[in-house]
Amino acid sequence: MLELSAPAKINLGLSVLAKRGDGFHEIDTIMAKLGLTDRVVLEAIDTGIEGVATPSGDLFVDRQAPPMDADNLALRAASAYLAAAGHPGGVRVQLEKRIPVSAGLGGGSSDAAAVLLGLSRLYPADLDLFSLAQKIGSDVPFFVLDGSGVRARGRGERLEPLEVPECTVVLANPGVPVSASEAYAHLKTFSPRLRVATILEDLASSCSPRYVNALQPGVSQVYPEVRATVGALRRAGLEGVVMSGSGATCFGLLPASGGADDIVGRLRSDHPEWWIVASTIGSSDLGPSLGPTSC
Repeated sequence: MLELSAPAKINLGLSVLAKRGDGFHEIDTIMAKLGLTDRVVLEAIDTGIEGVATPSGDLFVDRQAPPMDADNLALRAASAYLAAAGHPGGVRVQLEKRIPVSAGLGGGSSDAAAVLLGLSRLYPADLDLFSLAQKIGSDVPFFVLDGSGVRARGRGERLEPLEVPECTVVLANPGVPVSASEAYAHLKTFSPRLRVATILEDLASSCSPRYVNALQPGVSQVYPEVRATVGALRRAGLEGVVMSGSGATCFGLLPASGGADDIVGRLRSDHPEWWIVASTIGSSDLGPSLGPTSC
């Protein structure tokens, strides 16, 4: 049995540059891993793939876990790995979900990456995990890599490792699930490339970073809850407030004079129906980490 922690991510800005000929969009974004994680447990079985997912306490927006069906990225990752490895055995996948589903935080992709990394320990094989991850989902390769963050371009597959400065962030989700396809369908306009160096300098100097999320205007028009979330985070005194990925989770950076517990407490008091947590970015140990292992 193998236990792993699968980190969430936030997008420190997201530019959408153009529509590609293959139907995807050309993007430019910084992705940073969070201290917030799902718990992934893998157990070797004789044959086949089994899966179960459970929500974890107060961290889950709708108290529902994602269905463990053919569309689940973790099970797709298990199927892809075992097939590429020549079906050396089966696996039971258990997900303890702390990351909201369809929330712009990459939870499903991170679970899939953790499954790939875990299976490479349970059933070692000479496989290129990065290439395998690319076939499963756009964000999965990012979570296979070590390090605190990347710049992602193309459709998200061209990754450049970055050292993201350490920051405390407060995240809030109003309980509205938004799929990536829906967010892109409501895209208002294309945007210029990110000023990556400037964003990283701003983060390091505790300045409010100058980034935008090109998907935010369209999602906010369809879901006014996103506008309300952005407004609440700004009124709480957070800096650099923006929607993460396709939403609906929004986040802000803790100011130098702020206290995360106080801000989270006030926001939860004002919005008890929202999912609100504090976490961190910029630590070098935020990749999928292996926990206790037993036979």
